[in-house]
Amino acid sequence: MLQLPQKFFGIIYDLASVSSMHAIAAAREEAKQKYHNFDIIKLRLYCSEQAHSSIEKGAITLGLPLSSVVKIKTDEQFRMIPSELNNAIREDIEKELQPFCVVATVGTTSTTSIDPVDEIVKVSKQYNLWLHVDAAHAGSAAIVPEVRQILSGVEDADSLVVNPHKWLFVPIDLSVLFTSKPEVIKKAFSIVPEYLKTDEEEKVINYMDYGIQLGRRFRSLKLWFVFRYFGVEGLQNIIREHLRIGELFADFIDRNPNFERLAPTPLSTICFRALPNKKMSENQLNEFNKRLMDEINNSGKLLLSHTKLNDKFTIRLTISGIRTEEKHILQAWELIKEKFNMLIQN
Repeated sequence: MLQLPQKFFGIIYDLASVSSMHAIAAAREEAKQKYHNFDIIKLRLYCSEQAHSSIEKGAITLGLPLSSVVKIKTDEQFRMIPSELNNAIREDIEKELQPFCVVATVGTTSTTSIDPVDEIVKVSKQYNLWLHVDAAHAGSAAIVPEVRQILSGVEDADSLVVNPHKWLFVPIDLSVLFTSKPEVIKKAFSIVPEYLKTDEEEKVINYMDYGIQLGRRFRSLKLWFVFRYFGVEGLQNIIREHLRIGELFADFIDRNPNFERLAPTPLSTICFRALPNKKMSENQLNEFNKRLMDEINNSGKLLLSHTKLNDKFTIRLTISGIRTEEKHILQAWELIKEKFNMLIQN
């Protein structure tokens, strides 16, 4: 469905945080072979300033200091800038530090921005670094043929995470890590004492060798049921409709002078804020939009989330529910305008 090369080995974990942590562990394992004077304190991992906090958590879980995670600047569309990545790696090498991993994001949490993986691949290969692609949310959209280009370049990545429990309608938790180097993950985690040895260990894949868990839930069953019930075309049609009504809502924002979009909408997450008064300061606008979001959420009819972009309080509407239709977006827009009008009259 994702049109990945056959060289990729897939393994199911619980969450993207855990999938990414295993990928970083594999990258660290490779770095042991790369640097004869390997020093975990000197290791450096690179991700964009829009990358999910789970990348930092994964690093510190593996014993790396937080300072080992280097945040790379993003462009006006909140995408990692490859030239900035290249400069950061080169500077760290000059300081005798040890670059070992790059994390690109396809569908950042705040804006669903898509890092230019094709260009990041080139930089990663130039310095022989492990490239992990975090496509936890947005990766599912790539099953739609006309959206597949968001994963362009991942065929040359070392690992990729996609969470079916985010946009493939599977109940939490189910995260899939794909890697072209499963042997490296196995080397990082395989410890087999006598009491875990079996006569079948040479005949089958024992997934305890590919992570920190020994016992595993049968998570793949619920994924299989979703595929079985909807079929590939059925899932594609639902996501395609989400993308369409996402564009519709973005157009509502763009056409209304009382609102503005604060980021591009490559998928179905719309980032926006209200503009009740042009004389308001940024702090006042932030406070107003926080109140607006709280009023909407307290109604119990709609649940919005938020982020901050360029220090602006940003309201986020994400369309990814399996039963979400155009009528719900129309109702959401009416509710947003209703609460906006209520606040400006008070």
